[in-house]
Amino acid sequence: MATLADLENAIDALLMHPAGPGSYNLVRQVEDKAYEAYVFGLCLRAVRELGRDAVTAWNLWSAHPFIFRGGPGQIHSQYRNYGYASFTLNNHEFEIHAGVEFLGSSRMTHELDVCIMRAAEAQRCRAQPDDPPCASLFGAWECKFYDQPLQKHLARAFVGLVDDLGSNVRLTGFCSNRTHDQMRDYFQPQRRPYPISS
Repeated sequence: MATLADLENAIDALLMHPAGPGSYNLVRQVEDKAYEAYVFGLCLRAVRELGRDAVTAWNLWSAHPFIFRGGPGQIHSQYRNYGYASFTLNNHEFEIHAGVEFLGSSRMTHELDVCIMRAAEAQRCRAQPDDPPCASLFGAWECKFYDQPLQKHLARAFVGLVDDLGSNVRLTGFCSNRTHDQMRDYFQPQRRPYPISS
């Protein structure tokens, strides 16, 4: 199983911060929060791999050091200068966030470990403090780093959360350092999150 140091090295490699390794801060230096930062970094890598023509702007380094939340937080929080990435793809602007709260279609607040959302809605919610609506989401990932076997209730809870996020969400995934055969089967039907183990 990966250690905190392993995850931190992977985060450095994925972030590729121009100031060099260690140019980020985990508010809570524990494996589960480092794993969320790692998945955030995987999203960055995926966008980079779309090609130079697909990405026209980045706003990743406005925060130095780049700060990852230690728990669920509001996008408009000014307690710390939390980092996020912004990019443009096919003339649409998006942002990648970690640990941000959203309003579900039921009006219940949910925290997403990693998400991609429309930039205009993120900017509006920072300017007029509010939680973003689920309609602003493009992608959502739940991240679980466990030293114990995964419990089935985690899968059921995430499927319920995805349902409450509505039909605008195009990508969803349940990311874990552990596998669970029944959970993998549970995620197979259409509109259920894709299981990712790493």
